[in-house]
Amino acid sequence: NTSMSDCPWLNLKMASYHSQGCWSDKNILRLLENIENNVQCNDNETFKTTLSNMDWEKIAFKHFSAEMCKGKWLEISRKLRKLRTLKELVLEAKECVKIPTKCKKYEKHPDFPKKPLTAYIRFYKENWAQYSQEHPELNNKELTKILTEKYKQLPEEIKNGGGGGALTWMHWVAL
Repeated sequence: NTSMSDCPWLNLKMASYHSQGCWSDKNILRLLENIENNVQCNDNETFKTTLSNMDWEKIAFKHFSAEMCKGKWLEISRKLRKLRTLKELVLEAKECVKIPTKCKKYEKHPDFPKKPLTAYIRFYKENWAQYSQEHPELNNKELTKILTEKYKQLPEEIKNGGGGGALTWMHWVAL
């Protein structure tokens, strides 16, 4: 038996009790239905545009004011991908309320290994200090341009790590 608190992007129970009163799953579904019913039929506008035109007084119900409903929706929608229409977002939110495990996002373990740096980033990090000392008059943007050009001048076999890494870069850049 899963509870709504298992769906981390919703985090409905704990935040609700403290901020806006008690939002049960039933109340949240009612809120989502009210939003869905008040979205215009020609919902071709972006999420933000539709949201700014929303009449929250029509969405309010029971003891939940327009302000409480808007606040709850903003809490629910905070972690949704917004490059869709409001109607699509509401449908996704309703699905997550009904089936919380479907929307569960897993956090990476803090000890999970990071991806290795790209050759360019390694080159940049290893050479930035030297170039910033040699050219103190340059700002970061100009310094990045110089380092990018230096990197582009490197032969492919050095960029791909075939020549011994940073020492080869240093040797090549010094030439």
